[in-house]
Amino acid sequence: MNVLGDILRWIGIMIYLFGEVRFLVVAYHRSLPWYFGCLFVPLAGPAFFLLNFRKTWWPTVLSTAGILIAVVGCWLGGFGQ
Repeated sequence: MNVLGDILRWIGIMIYLFGEVRFLVVAYHRSLPWYFGCLFVPLAGPAFFLLNFRKTWWPTVLSTAGILIAVVGCWLGGFGQ
């Protein structure tokens, strides 16, 4: 199970990073202040998500799915014990 946990953890991390990059691409296309705000200000990302739901829902779903896959991988691999 340790190998399967490692594989799932790394796949989850890659999916999460892809979703986050896509979210930042949407913010960059909106405007440069939104991009830097989403990158550096903690509550700017959720505010941008709520204001631009149609364009940001898919990157957010990808990021959330990546986190869940990585958590399952950590759980199967026995990490954190």
